[in-house]
Formats: sequence, C-alpha cells, structure tokens
Amino acid sequence: MTLKPVSVLVPGLPTEDGNRVPLTRLVPGQGKRGAEAFRALDPFLLMDHFGPMVLPPGTDAGFPPHPHRGFQTLTYLLQGAFRHRDSTGGSGLLQPGGAQLMNAGAGIVHEEMPVPEHLTLDSGARTRDPGETGGAIEGVQLWINLPKAEKGSKPGYTDLQPESMPWKELPGGRIRVLAGTWAGVTGPARTPAKVAYAHLELEAGARFEHAVPAGWTAAVVPLHGSVRVEGTDVPADSVALLGEGEALAVEATAPVSLMLLTGEPIREPIAHYGPFVMNTYDEIEQAIRDYQEGRMGYLD
Repeated sequence: MTLKPVSVLVPGLPTEDGNRVPLTRLVPGQGKRGAEAFRALDPFLLMDHFGPMVLPPGTDAGFPPHPHRGFQTLTYLLQGAFRHRDSTGGSGLLQPGGAQLMNAGAGIVHEEMPVPEHLTLDSGARTRDPGETGGAIEGVQLWINLPKAEKGSKPGYTDLQPESMPWKELPGGRIRVLAGTWAGVTGPARTPAKVAYAHLELEAGARFEHAVPAGWTAAVVPLHGSVRVEGTDVPADSVALLGEGEALAVEATAPVSLMLLTGEPIREPIAHYGPFVMNTYDEIEQAIRDYQEGRMGYLD
C-alpha cells in the first residue's frame, strides 16, 4: 500500500475571534500556501484550534450571537465547557470529549459561551464551570461544506456526548472517532459531505496507519507535539495536506495529540464572506440581507 507524502505544509495563523478568544486558524492558514491548502482541502472550509486559555472568574469570553449559512460546524471540546444556544430554539452543553454538529443550512444565529453551573467532566469528577470560578478552555472547530443541494436545508444541531465517542486503545496510543470509520470504529457525526474525522493521541515513537479512499482529501493536524509523515516533520498547530497514495501514516516524534481529516471533495464553486459560504456572490448578498432582516431568526 503506497503511503501519502506531505504535499503542502502550512503553519497556523495566531489570531482572536468571538469575544477575545485566542485561537490558531489552521485552515486556511498563512499566506499563499494557506490559500493553496484552502482550495485543496475540499470539503473542509476552516479549522480553528481555540485556546488553550485560562478564563478568569466571571469572564464573558466566548462566541456571542452570530449567523451562519451554507455549511456545517463540528465543534469538539478538549477542556472546559460551553453552552450552545441557537435561533431554532436549540440549546446544548458542550463538555470535554464531546462535540456539537451544527447544520447552518438555510441560516442560523447561534452562540457558544462558558456556563455558570456544575458540570460532569471526562474524569468523572464534578467541578464548577470556568465562567463561575475560572478555568481552562480548549477545543477545535471544523467547518464542513454543504453541497449546493443542501445549502437551503433546515438548520439545527446535534449533541455528540463523550460517551458516544469513547477512546479506543491502540498500540502506543488511542483514538476518538467523531465521524467516519477509523481503526474499526465509526463515529456518530452524520454529514451530507462524506468525511472521516478523528482525534489521535500517540506516545513518542508510536505509529498509526489508515487507508484512505481513492480521490479523497487527507490532512494531518497536530495540536500538541509533532509527527513525521513520510520523512516530513509536522509541528504543532500546522496543517499537513497529503498527496497521492492509498493510506496515511504518522509517526510521533514526541508525545502528540492530533486531528486526522479525510473527505470526498464536493468540487463545486465556493463563495465565502465572513460567516456565509455559498456557491455565488449573489447568494452571499442574499444571505447578508436575510440576516439583517431577521430571516435567520434571533437570540434573546
């Protein structure tokens, strides 16, 4: 089985978003090569590694109400807790090891903010939320494109609780599957775009291989630590877009926590402006008007 080499290696771009939330924008990343990766990572549109940050008690740092249309967000939390609310009336609690799949579809307004209440965390211990006592927040948000036929679909979201995505032990590591099938485990996220997405942790020197369907996009994104992919070192907070081959293979050069992405390209035109992703700029202008005139709903 031929292994995929790194075709483009792009460093993330440190920035802020929402209400003073520090993050690294991994896709599209920096400069010309970041733009290359953005075009080549179809069906993925954007990937942010937010935090790790320590919130002071009483903080309002987070992602206050804002709109989206034309794609899906898959938000995965490593530390802390966020409350999701949206203009369809939905709400949910995002805990460590859990995720939320939100379908923006025809248009939605949502927020994700720290919550001032007791939470049950991955360890089983009960603790107060960072919004009340301060604490660490860290996670990853991935934007997944919708094909044209689904961009007008009904908006909504799905909670993916930690127990629906348990760790699977591997030689020298473990994997948590959010979408698609990895190491014989199928994740709970269901998307119109055909994607596979997982969180992998490896000890130094450990190796992981996985077959990738012909023609699919594949990328490796270390969050902490580093890996080697077919002779190329890939450091933390960078994106390695992989080239031709039948499988991806990563070897940990240090203890590493990384995200693995594969997906079938949609191969449709992309018009992108802020929180809206459509096929044409006329559709973007319509999205702006619809949001301004309240047709995406409101949050109180």
